[in-house]
Amino acid sequence: MELTEKIGGRIADLQGLKERMRAWLKKDHERGIFQLDRAAFTEAALFELEMKYIFERNWVYLAHESQIAKPNDFITTKIGRVPILVTRDKTGEVRAFVNACSHRGARICRERAGNKRNHMCPFHGWTFSSGGDLLDVTDESIGGYPEAFNRADFGLQPVARVESYRGFIFGSLSADVVPLVDHLAGARDFIDILVDQSKSGAMEVLPGTNRYRYHGNWKMQVENGLDGYHVMTTHANYFMTVQRRVEGVSKNETKAISFDGFTARDGGSFSFHNGHTVLWADYANYMDRPNFEILDWLEESYGAEKAKWMNKRIRNLQLFPNVFLMDQTSTQIRIIQPLAVDETEVSTVCIAPVGESAEARALRLRQYEDFFNSTGMATPDDLTEFNNCQTGFGAGEGRYNEMSRGSTRWDTGPGKFGEPLDLNVVLSSPAVADEGLYVAIHDEWLTLMEKAIDSECSELAAFLERSLEKA
Repeated sequence: MELTEKIGGRIADLQGLKERMRAWLKKDHERGIFQLDRAAFTEAALFELEMKYIFERNWVYLAHESQIAKPNDFITTKIGRVPILVTRDKTGEVRAFVNACSHRGARICRERAGNKRNHMCPFHGWTFSSGGDLLDVTDESIGGYPEAFNRADFGLQPVARVESYRGFIFGSLSADVVPLVDHLAGARDFIDILVDQSKSGAMEVLPGTNRYRYHGNWKMQVENGLDGYHVMTTHANYFMTVQRRVEGVSKNETKAISFDGFTARDGGSFSFHNGHTVLWADYANYMDRPNFEILDWLEESYGAEKAKWMNKRIRNLQLFPNVFLMDQTSTQIRIIQPLAVDETEVSTVCIAPVGESAEARALRLRQYEDFFNSTGMATPDDLTEFNNCQTGFGAGEGRYNEMSRGSTRWDTGPGKFGEPLDLNVVLSSPAVADEGLYVAIHDEWLTLMEKAIDSECSELAAFLERSLEKA
């Protein structure tokens, strides 16, 4: 009876949460008003559900193939709360495993990256191949193991689904997900625009990783990477510094990307199926970009329209829920790792075309350091605002974030800028500071969370039924 009441109470709580959540996202199409209750960023009960269903049972970004270029290379990461080992086995196949020993569950690989033919668990010395097989059990011959003990049964747990698109590796702990290409949907076009800039057809992650944490919900970073409205105010110091270089006041000669007239230039956003989005805008000084030296080749290879998107337009591509592929002040992969409802870790690396000239590579790195580094002139600005927003959200449920900017010009088709690319979108906007892409993201988030609650209630009911049958 006690178990029945406990599980029944939990199911009732979840169903109540679902009803409250339905009221959080306000979409008044007639009046053009769109808002989100700030409880979406503060409700502690959401976090475990987000991790279990949005991260652990969905496609999430793991790594780039260049980070495990050689046999036995590896990199460690997470899928939600689960530690993951991504490796290239001795045959060259990309593999991913839960980074936990099959003996007692300790993390096996505790380095962030490297090259190892075998991985030995530091706890009791069990040793696994880069292909996940258990090779050696410490003192097995004198261990008194039963006849039924078989090393073949104790390999590392493989990640249920691992697939790669254009070098970007994704994984899911659930086998019940659509093929990766279907999950990426129309966002694939913008992955192609990034990778096709490389004459070799390949990209590579450059050495060095920035990691930082902020006090704030993970969805803040998802929104912020798509926020064209904050750029000129939040990052005003960066733009003043760049202007001092132009005027010759500063001795720093890095050719920074100019945001002069940012919100007045052609720009906008596209929202795709499954919560993916891209923010874009024309560059003021595209001739100072690393790939300007191959603009003629880009135009000859892909035509003037696609080449314009490659060289002359900023693009922040968000692949829901955990990664940005950015091509703006420099080129960056930005990975989002939620740690708690109000704490998030972000990892960033610079990505570049394989075989680009030494001059282009040097410029790319200097521009990256300028803007993107955790010690650069932009990232600390954003983190300060995340911290202050999360504190401000403490006012609790019933306080709404405004997302109506530009709603009078949102379009459910690709619009004049997307039509030449034949984009398949759910929403577009012709202005870089518009906020429609937030609505698309939170629509996807709410859909997934409602499904999560339904699944959780079904699992609890099934558990109760099994328990009562055994009683």
